[in-house]
Amino acid sequence: MKTTIKMCGITTLEDALAAVSAGANALGFVFSPSPRQVSADVVRSIINQLPPFISTVGVFVDEPLPFVLETIQRSGISMVQLQGHESNEYCQQIDKPVIKGFRVAAEVDIDLINSYQVSAYLFDTYVEGQDGGTGKRFDWALLQRRHFSRPVIVAGGLNVNNVRHLMEALSPDGVDVSSGVSATATTKDSAKMRAFVSAVEAAGQEPRLEKLAFGEVDILRDAFHDRPLVEVNGKQFLINSLTEQVPATPARLLHVAAQRVCEAAELSPGLKLVGEEDKGGVLLAAVSLLCGLPFGIARWYPSGLEGQVKVGFDCEYISGELYLNGVEPGDRVVIVDDLISTGGTLIGLIEAVRRAGAHVEQIICVAEKLEYAGVERVRNVTGLEVKTLVRVRVSGATSSVVSVAY
Repeated sequence: MKTTIKMCGITTLEDALAAVSAGANALGFVFSPSPRQVSADVVRSIINQLPPFISTVGVFVDEPLPFVLETIQRSGISMVQLQGHESNEYCQQIDKPVIKGFRVAAEVDIDLINSYQVSAYLFDTYVEGQDGGTGKRFDWALLQRRHFSRPVIVAGGLNVNNVRHLMEALSPDGVDVSSGVSATATTKDSAKMRAFVSAVEAAGQEPRLEKLAFGEVDILRDAFHDRPLVEVNGKQFLINSLTEQVPATPARLLHVAAQRVCEAAELSPGLKLVGEEDKGGVLLAAVSLLCGLPFGIARWYPSGLEGQVKVGFDCEYISGELYLNGVEPGDRVVIVDDLISTGGTLIGLIEAVRRAGAHVEQIICVAEKLEYAGVERVRNVTGLEVKTLVRVRVSGATSSVVSVAY
């Protein structure tokens, strides 16, 4: 089934027509206090100039019922979205289809939500003191494997870079975007709207990375579990398909690893990926292809090009120099790597990014060798946290996976 796309916070006819032209199925107009608040008369003038078969949604937050009913009549909207603490009884007094919004924090009350007899449920991010339009996403895992009695629409921090991951994680009936396609606090960016719709449509056409059901084989976990270890200079090296290409790396394994990185990261427009060319370069390119973000790379030899940053590093099996390309002052960086052992390479990468005048916002590694305490070392030296997805013990003749974080 095709995913419905709602673009919210429309304030002008120009933006409304651009959203429709981009492929939006529904337009949202905010009638409660907000930078994007509009009047019923303005919305009426916009709706009168829209093509047919476009849903128009009025967004209200804890407004008196008479105000809502009057606004429906004056504006001509076709649906109502209630984003406050409105009761089911309140919803039943509205003679238009109702979307009931719920703000998600740390848990989801399924019984309460399913008690609302409305047309659809919309899930947005809970932020203290804000009723919506936060530009922040919530933990989508809170909705996984839950049964809702009405269609589900997801909002909260969506943009062209992460909506694909949302659809693969939840397959919602609809998506709702506002700040992710904005030009300013009150206007939209037509290029961002077109790109967002294209991303939703592409995600609907591509094979999905299914969530693992109980008992299914996890090929990413298995790539690091019960694999041979080789000792070099007193260090245990893990031989596997993803980092060593032994045996050859299956395309699906690389895709799964890159997808898990995208899911674990908080990706948004304006970020840049960074990694090193040795074992992490293949993964870095795969992540870039999936999320659409550009990447810079640190090489083990100099190019002599202007702007290249040189740093020393000391990892578990070698010391040397890294030469970072493609990172500019002011860049917001997500470092991606395949495996962390002692953390020496990561520390060098972080230093290189900082010398380039950029800021490291996140670090994601697929696997972590627990015995070498690299995560702790990176934290102690740089003050940054490293998020790892597969935690592996390397002792004896073979490896063993302790836990996964996805």
